[in-house]
Amino acid sequence: MKKPFAAFAVTLGLCGSAVAADMPTKAPPITPPPAIEGWTYSLTPYAWALSLDGSMTVKGRTSDVNVNFFQILDHTQFPKGLLELAALGEARNGRFALLTDLLYLKADIGAGVTRTRGTDALGGALGISAGLGLEMFIGQVAAAYEFARWNGMTSPGSTTALDIYAGGRAWWQHADVQIAATGTINFLDLTVSRAGVLSADKSVSWFDPLVGLRLRHQFAPGMNFVLSGDVGGFDVGSKFSWQVLGALDYEFCRSKNIVWSGMLGYKALSVDYSRGSGLTLYEFDMTIHGPIFGVTARF
Repeated sequence: MKKPFAAFAVTLGLCGSAVAADMPTKAPPITPPPAIEGWTYSLTPYAWALSLDGSMTVKGRTSDVNVNFFQILDHTQFPKGLLELAALGEARNGRFALLTDLLYLKADIGAGVTRTRGTDALGGALGISAGLGLEMFIGQVAAAYEFARWNGMTSPGSTTALDIYAGGRAWWQHADVQIAATGTINFLDLTVSRAGVLSADKSVSWFDPLVGLRLRHQFAPGMNFVLSGDVGGFDVGSKFSWQVLGALDYEFCRSKNIVWSGMLGYKALSVDYSRGSGLTLYEFDMTIHGPIFGVTARF
């Protein structure tokens, strides 16, 4: 835990040194940065306090998952634990922009918040859930174009813009559904992972095209709101997927050529994907949602 605090302290130190060099008796109001021609960039590492609502099927065995973030933490199997890395990125030049959203997630959830259901090929009960392991990478890239802009809609200094964007979202998953062996008749396609527990695991990957709209609103210099939504899949990769993101961004300092701001918002991502049938069926029908918060660097 020391490294995040150290990084935050360094950021504050850089901002503090830039301000302390010539500290006025009264802090001036935040003013918009000068217009910049050419490309500008922003990077936002963020944390996602996600909840999982849906089900996943591995080798024909279905596990229901309906848990919030705190339940995931409570029922996470350590030392494997929970690992999450995520970042938003944008490169803009005038009306054109390139958008990225990257997420890596690894969670090993205990049986207290998962439930296995269904029957095997011989009609035997699958038994109770003994846990769920999920490792996943999602990489989204899109090109955006600003097709409309208005000034002064909410206040004299406000601006509002609309972007249309299109691109794709690549998925990679490795799932491990663990099932108590008691009462299971057909387990020849499963792996005995420890005494009394069977494990069905599989890795899959797919690509979803997507199209979306994004609203960008500046309430005042240094305070911005973004709302975006997209749909994708269309049976190219998944059957259907959608995503909604809303975030408020507030500038708290500037250091040399970098503008620092804090980001707070909410993100929901849903996908319905399936491959195979019977005991080869892999299905991921899940909505991942929850608050997000991070720090943005613009340069």
